[in-house]
Amino acid sequence: MNNVFSLEKLFADRVFQIPDYQRGYAWDEKPQLSEFMEDIELLPPGKDHYTGTIVLYEREEGAAWVDEEGKHYGLSDVVDGQQRLTTVVLLLDAIRREMTRSESLQKLADGIRKTYIEVKDQADQPMQKLVLNRDCRAYFARNVLSDQPGPEGPSIQSHRRLSAAKQFFAQYLSEKRETLQSGYEDWLKDLRSKIVQHLKVTLYTVEDQAEVGVIFEVLNNRGKPLSELEKVKNYLLFLASKLNLPKHHLAEEVNRAWTLIFERLMQANLTSGDDEDQLLRSHWLMARDHLRKNWAGSKSIKARFNLRRPEYLNNHLMLLHDLIEYTQSLEKASLAFCEAHRPGCTEAFGAWKSNAKLRKEVIAWSEKLCRIRVLAPFLPLLIATRLRFPAEVASYLDLVKLCEIFAFRVYRFHRARSHTGQSSLFRYANLLYSESITLEQALAELRGLLFYYSPTRRFQDECDSRDDWYHWYGIKYFLYEYEEYLAKGEMIRLPWEDLEKRDLEKSVEHILPQTPTDSYWIDRFNEAEIGRWTHDIGNLCLTSHNGSLGNKSFPDKKGNPGDTTPCYANSNLFLERALCRIADWNPKVVDARREQIVDWAIGRWHVENVVSVRPEVQDELDDSEE
Repeated sequence: MNNVFSLEKLFADRVFQIPDYQRGYAWDEKPQLSEFMEDIELLPPGKDHYTGTIVLYEREEGAAWVDEEGKHYGLSDVVDGQQRLTTVVLLLDAIRREMTRSESLQKLADGIRKTYIEVKDQADQPMQKLVLNRDCRAYFARNVLSDQPGPEGPSIQSHRRLSAAKQFFAQYLSEKRETLQSGYEDWLKDLRSKIVQHLKVTLYTVEDQAEVGVIFEVLNNRGKPLSELEKVKNYLLFLASKLNLPKHHLAEEVNRAWTLIFERLMQANLTSGDDEDQLLRSHWLMARDHLRKNWAGSKSIKARFNLRRPEYLNNHLMLLHDLIEYTQSLEKASLAFCEAHRPGCTEAFGAWKSNAKLRKEVIAWSEKLCRIRVLAPFLPLLIATRLRFPAEVASYLDLVKLCEIFAFRVYRFHRARSHTGQSSLFRYANLLYSESITLEQALAELRGLLFYYSPTRRFQDECDSRDDWYHWYGIKYFLYEYEEYLAKGEMIRLPWEDLEKRDLEKSVEHILPQTPTDSYWIDRFNEAEIGRWTHDIGNLCLTSHNGSLGNKSFPDKKGNPGDTTPCYANSNLFLERALCRIADWNPKVVDARREQIVDWAIGRWHVENVVSVRPEVQDELDDSEE
């Protein structure tokens, strides 16, 4: 069924519901909201503007809602078009609020509320005309649309975007009010008419839930952009409609799984298309094919679960079994994926709450791995371990610790390319998930691969020989780890998130300044020694107030307890306070401090010697690339 509707007609007898398996609200001011308002502004009076397609799944008659006046509304799931519908409701609600400022526009304001925002049901309770998916539903009703918002702030990205859109439209109308003044009310009425009467949509209705995937396949072929994760969902729904089997529940299983996947990604603030693609890729490498060169996004899933594959041609029951297994596995993997990316979230690793001590350690080491910013190579192995051994918290902790050492030594310290060793890492994950190796074997292989790329002697030699630590990408992480070592269990007063956002020159202090002009420094360091020691690790520390220290002498930088100006003595960092125990700063002291820190680093990222494991052929081919 294909019809062109005005929004006035579309909303007349319907209540819209965003299914839980849909993603949350995703529009931002730029470009979507700004372009949306530009389209409306440029629309000539009396002219129509086509604003896209709305795809609805009409619920059964028994799902109809009845308002306080006895009017019936059909309940429609919004399969596609939720972003536009939500934005229209937000804009109309902003117009309603503006109209309530004028007594002459009060009836129009009430009409907007009843037609597009909410009505009362027969129990005198508010009934939203647009009900969002469950992670946004209450916030949208109570904090965005309500005239008396609740005290709850936004907790996920979709909440923040809803609030930002509300503020955007309020600001837009406020500026128009100031500009137009006496002509504002007429302009406001015209704006309402443009939106509800002249913004037109093409309506598609779907009669069977499994046909949703078929509709999306058509839309995708016409160039409608969707994320890879959405394409996979829609393809699975397409297959659900094509299976030549008695009644089955594949469509319901897919929708259930995607509800949980999208909610978990939203809670972890992993809302970009890249995040979703990484989930699909990590799971596929673990569960199906570990060779990254074979991964082609949703095309890989379509090829693997193709109706024309010989094993499925006359055996749709096998295909159904494989599709359900894939769907359930991906849903479980999404939990492990989100926990690996956002270990600090309140519910992360919640399955291990009964073992509070080890859970705390898992969270701490997982956060370290995230800080290094080399998580992707280890995701399939981390996910495989969580899925294969869901109760083995100690084993998972051993794995995360080893991954952190691998990430630091190979990718950060030795500056290996991001694909170094990946095929081997992905193969371990695939073998572990398929139960071809044990976790102990996987850990042994991982240690062997680490020693292939970072033998103990090489790591120690590079620690000893490196002289420019300041311009090394990993310096913040390295010094933060040393700060934690000096803290000896006490809380670090500089959150990693704050340190990471700050510029390097504002967060890492040169004790001997980069441009030493004070006589204190000139008396102690000659030109060659300045060149040798300025950027060395023995001369660096974290700081919260680098701009205030500048080129001061070492005694002035140290200061004294109780000083009101920034100095090492009143710093909140252990690294800076430790410098107060040093009487003088000269080349010999820098060298001694360097040796102390290097010895700590060699111990901190040490792994017991094992026989190195040669990477698989694909890794060697990748490693040889220029």
